[in-house]
Amino acid sequence: MPIMNPARNAKLVPALCLVVGAALARCSEAPSKPSTGATLPAGFVSVGSADGLAVKAVKERARTGDRVTIVGRIGGSVQPFVADRAVFTIVDPALPSCADGGDSDHCATPWDYCCEDRSSLRSATATIEIVDAAGEPLPIGLRSVQGLEPLETIAVTGLVADRNDQGLLIVRAERIERKQNAAE
Repeated sequence: MPIMNPARNAKLVPALCLVVGAALARCSEAPSKPSTGATLPAGFVSVGSADGLAVKAVKERARTGDRVTIVGRIGGSVQPFVADRAVFTIVDPALPSCADGGDSDHCATPWDYCCEDRSSLRSATATIEIVDAAGEPLPIGLRSVQGLEPLETIAVTGLVADRNDQGLLIVRAERIERKQNAAE
């Protein structure tokens, strides 16, 4: 094992600090992302009555390939929207969110349904995706796009892309209807 020269180390330490400092500074910068140009078509999300079958009913009846209109509230986790992908989760509207308890200060993220048992939540949750011609989710985040927000009640019309007996249900949306509220 070579013996380190203290005089040499005195010169290397400042140089090493500069390299590490530059690397850390680069890590703190937001990475630049190329623009994908992907957007939802105008009118993909409309406002109306948001009628259809609740998540649990669709999970009981639908098979892969079926066309469905599924109704739910956006939520199921702290971040129900996948960043940079047109994918999000909805929860059966009969399942109460933490906001439905009347204590608005109880939970900072009531759309995560943290007050519910995890197995109840799993049986009442579906994944919604909006895909391109190749069947891949569009490379855009959907939060706040065309009014999509956590706890918003929506009806999604589309095809069941996948489902299993462990609770998975994925619907590829062809259109989305947000439930009209009193302000709209």
